[in-house]
Amino acid sequence: MGHFSEQTPIVVGVEDSEAARRAADWASDEAAVHKRPLRLVRALDWPPGADRRPDMTSPWETWSGRFRAAGQKALDITRAQVLARHPDLTVDEELVDGTPDDVLRAAGRDAAMVALGSRRLSALREALTTGSIAVPVIAHAHCPVAVIRRHENTSAVPNTVVVGVDGSRASERALAYAFEEASLRGATVLALWVCHFPMTPVAAVAADAARLNARETLSSTLAGWTAKYPDVPVRQQIAFGHPVRTLADASRDALAVVVGQRGLGGFRGMLLGSVSQGLIHHAEAPLIVVPAGHDDA
Repeated sequence: MGHFSEQTPIVVGVEDSEAARRAADWASDEAAVHKRPLRLVRALDWPPGADRRPDMTSPWETWSGRFRAAGQKALDITRAQVLARHPDLTVDEELVDGTPDDVLRAAGRDAAMVALGSRRLSALREALTTGSIAVPVIAHAHCPVAVIRRHENTSAVPNTVVVGVDGSRASERALAYAFEEASLRGATVLALWVCHFPMTPVAAVAADAARLNARETLSSTLAGWTAKYPDVPVRQQIAFGHPVRTLADASRDALAVVVGQRGLGGFRGMLLGSVSQGLIHHAEAPLIVVPAGHDDA
């Protein structure tokens, strides 16, 4: 997040759920570590045909007035929550008409990061809830997006930031984020390269060559980052299997798992890669998806 101004806020979506409260806690910690302001954003997703203009003679007796008041109450509760956690944090708030995905995508244009809560549901069930906003927000993001399914694991030794690497420019951006985060937190980077191909007899013969090629490419990719961040210990791992499952397993004891918005594992031009989309539902640590640059589109 180094190319943003120090005053560029971290944005977190606010709603009345345990998932959103967990995301607010995580986002406030990030804001404190990066010394950034925190912006709380609540989307007012009005039902079709709803009158958004309360009766000015008795605004609090109308449905629309109560609806807007409930949104403001959620912001006030979250503000008190994060300030109890970080009393010196600069916090502002926005109550915005619109769907959560539209509102948060717009908020992300002027943010260093957007954080979203995610319920621990199956992919199908989550697609039918507000958890589904993660996909469109990430797909169109101008900044990193964090999806918080559970709290980061701070009990593991050493503390680790897992980053998926595949040789693409998208994974270079993920590495930049992972090294900066690890440096700030005194953590180790686990750079994980997953070779994904069917283990047929022919593929098994090629496995040693694939591992050697991956190790050489991974070492070369990391060289510049280890020189830039000599204080950050680095572990390299080559694995065979499905990238989503492998990264999710590696994230169990991690502070976060970081991936590019889309890398070599997806089709060029897709808005969201299959790995980042799969990890929305399966990551065991906070997921950070770093956007592709315009030159990657």
